[in-house]
Amino acid sequence: MHNLSKSQKSELLKNPNVEKITDKHVVFTSKFKVQAVEAYLSGQSQDLIFSKAGINLDWFIPSYARDSIKKWKKKYTEQGAESFYVETRGLGATGRPKNENFNELTYEELLAVVEIQKEVISDLKKRNALAKKKRLKS
Repeated sequence: MHNLSKSQKSELLKNPNVEKITDKHVVFTSKFKVQAVEAYLSGQSQDLIFSKAGINLDWFIPSYARDSIKKWKKKYTEQGAESFYVETRGLGATGRPKNENFNELTYEELLAVVEIQKEVISDLKKRNALAKKKRLKS
C-alpha cells in the first residue's frame, strides 16, 4: 500500500465503507466487500466500484481495486457472503509454546537439558570459529 498522508487517512476514515486504517492496510467494512463483489459479478469494473464508493484510487497503486476485489471474490465464491461477517483470524492458532517448568523436572531430566545446552553452545562456538577463519582468509 502507498504511504498515505495524515490528510488522506483522515479523508478515508470519513468514508462509511472504511472500517479502519493500519500502518499497512485500509480495512473496508464487510458490507462494502460484499457489495463490491456483487457489483463486480453484475458487470461493473473494479475501479468504478471503488470510485462510486468515494475511494480516491489515485492514492493507491494502479492495481489496488482489482487486487482487492479479486481477493474478496475468491472468498465470496468459496465461502459465501456471510463469511465476510465472521471473524476467523486466529481460530486455528495454538498460541505460544508453554514454558517448561524446570521445578517439576527430575535431577536426571535437568542434567539432560544442561547437556543439550552445552552441545548447542559448543556447536555455536565451532561455527563462529569457522566463520572467523573464513573472514581472515578473505
